[in-house]
Amino acid sequence: MPNNSGGSKQLIDTLKLSDEQWRALAEKLEHDDPYVAGQRSHPRIAYRKLSQIAVAILKPDGQWAKYIVRSRDLSPGGIGFIHGTYLPAASPCRVILKDCQGQVVCLEGIVKRCELIQGTAHDIGVQFNQAINVEQFIQPEEDKQAG
Repeated sequence: MPNNSGGSKQLIDTLKLSDEQWRALAEKLEHDDPYVAGQRSHPRIAYRKLSQIAVAILKPDGQWAKYIVRSRDLSPGGIGFIHGTYLPAASPCRVILKDCQGQVVCLEGIVKRCELIQGTAHDIGVQFNQAINVEQFIQPEEDKQAG
């Protein structure tokens, strides 16, 4: 996490799902995805890493809250992930990913949507401030369209 992000460096896991629970939820979401019918600006690539990713959200008080989340999909324009609490739309955020060479990349964006799935699990959509090259983060054998 960049030094200018403020606050604690500890990442909070609000979801607390086992790998098995995550796989089941990801499959349910893929089957029940309301956006499959062409409502998205960019095609989504499945990006369901078992390893969790880091996201920092700028809170109204100016502090950054840092979370561990489970990625869902990735596109040139944004990322979808599952998180254990509500995130307000238009919240500035930073998504920390490792590229295919293992380099850490910080992508800035805003929360575009937050929808309750079940229990405390929320489906979050983040729009990046600048388009990315998805191939920088997904190996060709991982490249499967997710809708």
